[in-house]
Amino acid sequence: MHLAHDRGIYLLLDECYVYLNYAGNPVSGGSFKWAKDHIVILGSLSKTYSMTGWRAGYALAAKPVVANLSKLQSQSTSNAASIVQKAAIAALAGSQECVSQFRTEFIELRDYMLSKLTEIPGVTCTKPEGAFYVYPNMSAFLGKGGIRTATELATRLLHEAHVVTVPGEAFGTAEHIRISYPVTKQNIDEGTRRMAEYLSRLT
Repeated sequence: MHLAHDRGIYLLLDECYVYLNYAGNPVSGGSFKWAKDHIVILGSLSKTYSMTGWRAGYALAAKPVVANLSKLQSQSTSNAASIVQKAAIAALAGSQECVSQFRTEFIELRDYMLSKLTEIPGVTCTKPEGAFYVYPNMSAFLGKGGIRTATELATRLLHEAHVVTVPGEAFGTAEHIRISYPVTKQNIDEGTRRMAEYLSRLT
């Protein structure tokens, strides 16, 4: 940050998951006030406040930058509905106790999901330290059943096992799939059971 600030380079800080950090205390770029002229903080209510369908986000930056962002936004789309704007203000200005509750629940669900995935022979998964996804390595199954890529595996899981995943190619890796876990433990049980049964049949 010092290098960028000293050279007049703007940093875009994506803080959509900053409060869903499980490995330490969250730190916002907004706390570095000495660099405020050269940072743009991008936030979202979709993750921290589970307001995914509301499609509300925000930017924090120096006034000249915000003025230009407003011009760009006004020509790209209209605006968030009035009820969404009021909900966003309530989320940001209200008690943040819900964020701590979400975080605690997500950690529990993450650990539960990991325990279920690691019961499936051939599946390995690094323990994520934030957000609410797991990213298991599925390389043991590529080449089986005519499946060559993670995209093909995700497609087959969807159509044949009725489990929704996202292929790793979308995130720059070819051996992984992404699975979202903010659901009930019963859903996790059923989803991983279907995955295990389908994967066991691949030869």
